[in-house]
Amino acid sequence: MPKQKYTLTSYEPVYAVCPEVRIPEELVRQQAVRWLQLNCAKPGEEAKLTDAWISKRSDDFNTAEEVLIFVRYNMYKDNREAQELSDQDYICRELAARLVEELPADLVEESVYAANMRLEDMISRSGKNMQEFCKEHSMTLDELYANTEERAIQSLKEDSALDAWADHMQFTLEPEDFYAVIPGDNIQDKAEKRRQIELDGRLPQMEEYALKTKALKDVMANAMIKRTDKDPEWVRYGDVSTEVANAMNQYPDNYIAL
Repeated sequence: MPKQKYTLTSYEPVYAVCPEVRIPEELVRQQAVRWLQLNCAKPGEEAKLTDAWISKRSDDFNTAEEVLIFVRYNMYKDNREAQELSDQDYICRELAARLVEELPADLVEESVYAANMRLEDMISRSGKNMQEFCKEHSMTLDELYANTEERAIQSLKEDSALDAWADHMQFTLEPEDFYAVIPGDNIQDKAEKRRQIELDGRLPQMEEYALKTKALKDVMANAMIKRTDKDPEWVRYGDVSTEVANAMNQYPDNYIAL
């Protein structure tokens, strides 16, 4: 049976409002106390997030606010992956809304069934039964399965939209495109794994995933986003942010050209 082909109503850049992933301030304060405990407190001493305690024990900071700024900056820097995944969710959802064709019923049924099996296996491995899991998450069993079905169908729509994008853009695959979907510590490691995959005859099975990954990268790079509806301008997702550009101009020695 030939593979289902998909099309989109538009192949223009996606516009999406992608809220900033916020870290609760209480978690920032907790991390600041842990940082002080590890770096400033004497053995057996309890760290305190106060100006007086910090100014007597730290060579780098004089106030609690200075420590919070430092810790908050590093937490958000480490939070970049979570932000990127969140942005991807919003952008792909907008892209999927452009899908023209209906998903085949048998494909939907198969995907929902597989999603339910993965859910039940995950819950079983955690040592809980379905009722215990539902109680812990304040939902009924019907709600749990309905949420799983909704996510499975949405994922199918997004995959199909990426298929349509890759087909419309006439993407072809280069060795580097496989590196994006092959785990490894470096290019040499990925290249060796790719050669082994090719020798095993498994490379064609990865082509569809590699094409979708290439399409996703293209969609994300060209998407236009805002962090809130009130932001005055759309910003191209692939561009360097104004804040980073300003920092690079102000502190060029802190940046290394790639």
